[in-house]
Amino acid sequence: MSGGSTLVVLGIVTGVFGMASWFLETYVVTGNQALAVFVVGAYVVWSSYHSFHYYLSKYSSSYASIAADKQFYVLSNLIKSAVLLSYSPLAAFLLYETMVNDIWPSNRIRIMGTLYCIPDFVSLFMVDRMSTTTIAHHVVVCVFNVISLYNDYEQVNVVRAIMVYAVWSTFAYLVNLLLASRFIQTTAFISMTLSALALMIYAACCALNWSWQAWFLSGVFVDHPFQVLAYVGLMAMLIWDDIVLMKWLNYNVGKKYEAYSRPTKRST
Repeated sequence: MSGGSTLVVLGIVTGVFGMASWFLETYVVTGNQALAVFVVGAYVVWSSYHSFHYYLSKYSSSYASIAADKQFYVLSNLIKSAVLLSYSPLAAFLLYETMVNDIWPSNRIRIMGTLYCIPDFVSLFMVDRMSTTTIAHHVVVCVFNVISLYNDYEQVNVVRAIMVYAVWSTFAYLVNLLLASRFIQTTAFISMTLSALALMIYAACCALNWSWQAWFLSGVFVDHPFQVLAYVGLMAMLIWDDIVLMKWLNYNVGKKYEAYSRPTKRST
């Protein structure tokens, strides 16, 4: 896939979901419309696969040369990267409201949780040969979203931790772009830089997220021991997928650095 085609896809999806996020922030989050948001959002993401697959197959020779079972994998990561990027401003505001101001607006959180769940839900049906850890990750995200829809976030409970985990994960959109970029024609320097940034951002998000999770869950364990244990059991699947991904990111950074520095070594 050429860089130009990739930027077009990324720009269009980011623009569409950016406008959708603005619309939701302005008109929807004040109402209990999570189910409607899910249905419409899932349809938009699903149709994006087919629309961009048609566009790229027609105008990108490198995309057309990708094995058929990997084309939707590329689209999945491009779409998720753009979607999460468009959600990031709303997610950052929500994180500030909850963690700094201790304001937990239930409707807003349910809407944001539903938005986060959509690309994972759709990819379960669109992407072939997905890794077991990734499938488990997506399924757990969907289960967490269902639980979130029936939770009162104004009450101190374990489900609050679900929202915080999702928000921190939203900021790691660069990782999905990197996963898709393995099939994109880029320079060695850009590939190395993107790999390093993705690893640093992802590791930082995970470290901050896990630290807060440990602090919060230890504080509510006495009052909600069984809920905490059940949540930690499900969260372990997400953490395992995060660890697997960070190991790959670390390996990929070294690989890209070698590829970038190799011409220099030859010339010396």
